[in-house]
Amino acid sequence: MKTIYWQVNPDQPEEDIIQEAARLIKAGELVAFPTETVYGLGADAFSSAAVEKIYQVKNRPPINPLLVHIARFDQVSQLVTEVPPSAQLLMERFWPGPLSLILPASPQVPEIVTAGRSGVGLRMPSHPVALALINAAGPLAAPSANLSGRPSPINAQHVKDDLDGLIAAVLDGGVTGLGIESTVVDLCGPEPRLVRIGGVSQSQLESVLGQKLVMAAEEPSSLPHYRTSARVILADSDGMLEETARKYLSQGKKVAVVYNKLSPEHTIDGVNYFHLNLSSSGSDIYQVLREAERQHIQVLVFAPLPGNADGVTAAVLDRISQAAQE
Repeated sequence: MKTIYWQVNPDQPEEDIIQEAARLIKAGELVAFPTETVYGLGADAFSSAAVEKIYQVKNRPPINPLLVHIARFDQVSQLVTEVPPSAQLLMERFWPGPLSLILPASPQVPEIVTAGRSGVGLRMPSHPVALALINAAGPLAAPSANLSGRPSPINAQHVKDDLDGLIAAVLDGGVTGLGIESTVVDLCGPEPRLVRIGGVSQSQLESVLGQKLVMAAEEPSSLPHYRTSARVILADSDGMLEETARKYLSQGKKVAVVYNKLSPEHTIDGVNYFHLNLSSSGSDIYQVLREAERQHIQVLVFAPLPGNADGVTAAVLDRISQAAQE
């Protein structure tokens, strides 16, 4: 398959391109598109055959449910049987935006989307390209547009690196804003549960709900896990950073150190350097991981990271910790 790449205006996407992309979606094909978090890989949410292609292309385990992206509030009733008051509060405050809500699934939602679970995750992205495509094609089942286990894509080149020749088309709207996935909250039970931290902070959610959120017990099928070609090490001090870098350099390894705005920089001969953006408005953590891979880095040492964080920064620290556990 030859993948089509369409350059689109990220603020005012061209109508003819959006219609062509929607036509592919309606024909059962897969189209990658930008959101404000990361690039998504969209399929018709009501077509089991189309959604099956997502699992095949990504090599995604079938026990991993998919989020469904919508563009309008009236689409919620097509996908769920109930919207509890807590969900209504969160939708009104954070949609469109980087928050996904798990609600009781409608019988119309194919079982392959929910991986056999009773709930379906919904999200209304704020990116103009994503909204235009969903308005034209209908609700989209859409995980991140990468191979399973790879860092999420924050630009069209990342999508191309993983999925070129495997999907029908890519809408290239430039670099995404947050560069980290959405927060996921499960509202199917008696109390809201935080499944994944992401673009909306836990404190923001708790402020709207007026209650503390309990972190859901880890379900390997619902959390992102990243394979990296480099060994990822988190240094807990400047001394450990230098000691670790020199140790692996002495073994002939290609080493890189990742600094952040809070860590003092050191000069170590023979070491490559990356600078990690940690801010409330976004991060380039996936760019760093992919660039380290491109440079064939074997050991990636992160300078000491902040102990207490919220929002995007907390989500970034979570993803780095996952990479270090591989």
